Amino acid sequence: MVALVTLTILGVSSITAAQLDMKITQNMRHHKQLQYGGMTGLDHARDLTEDLVFDGFSAFNDAMFATAHCTVGWISAAAGAVAPPTPLDANGWMMADYTTDLCAGTCGQAPPGFDAEKYFSYSLDIVATGAMPNATADAQVGSFLFRVEKADGGGCQ
Repeated sequence: MVALVTLTILGVSSITAAQLDMKITQNMRHHKQLQYGGMTGLDHARDLTEDLVFDGFSAFNDAMFATAHCTVGWISAAAGAVAPPTPLDANGWMMADYTTDLCAGTCGQAPPGFDAEKYFSYSLDIVATGAMPNATADAQVGSFLFRVEKADGGGCQ
């Protein structure tokens, strides 16, 4: 009888521990999915700037004069966005979605090695938010891009 009670207690404890491990694993999986969604948003913004798909300094100026110096939903499904987000799925299942905000950083003189009369520099702060249905929170990741461009009569004011 004592052996039966001992085995029952061991069985219940091992099932409880296994259930807790499953919950921890599920939370970690959701966190990673959200993080990958945010990182995909950063990669998308970086690709747009490196491929010169848009005028970076115009985007800087738009953000500079927006509320909090940020263009919210710069990459999003909203109307007027630069680009829609790329679906992040695995085997047909939606893993995460993202939106990317573009914020004005700094604008100044050209870095050493560039002619200050012909070039200027500016930075863009990028914040991407990974989201997914039924998540209790979103994941945000950030980065900044530093650009040097020819002044051509423009530049920092």
